[in-house]
Amino acid sequence: MMAYPRILLLTTDEGEAAELNALLSEYVTLGWAHDLRELGRLLGTGQYDALFCDWPFYSEAWNDVLRVVQEQYPDLPVIVLSRTAAEREWLQVMEAGAFDLLVPPYRGSNFLAVLEQAAASRQARSWQNEEISARQRTGTA
Repeated sequence: MMAYPRILLLTTDEGEAAELNALLSEYVTLGWAHDLRELGRLLGTGQYDALFCDWPFYSEAWNDVLRVVQEQYPDLPVIVLSRTAAEREWLQVMEAGAFDLLVPPYRGSNFLAVLEQAAASRQARSWQNEEISARQRTGTA
């Protein structure tokens, strides 16, 4: 049985959550967090392949969310969603360490291409971290 990628969406916008669920439901398993506390709980109880974070996340800025996720889950790719971003915002997101920035029109193919790249990147980072840990344990690092 094929396992669908597990995606976590952080947004306070119920309409956006419903739109993305409708767009992606046949391709991914989508979880939804309304705030940072719920995000932490969901990340702590499940293995996710990527986090989609809404740019205008109201209780915290997307870059604060990114910083927290990078500290606690360094292999988790964070993809920022923005309805109004341009090249300057894309550069800002990339320099902060996010995996990518997506803007409308949202299409399943766009999300799936970015998700595929993010999952491959996450797997590669995981393998690299395991190799580094193994070398440190054996003293060959």
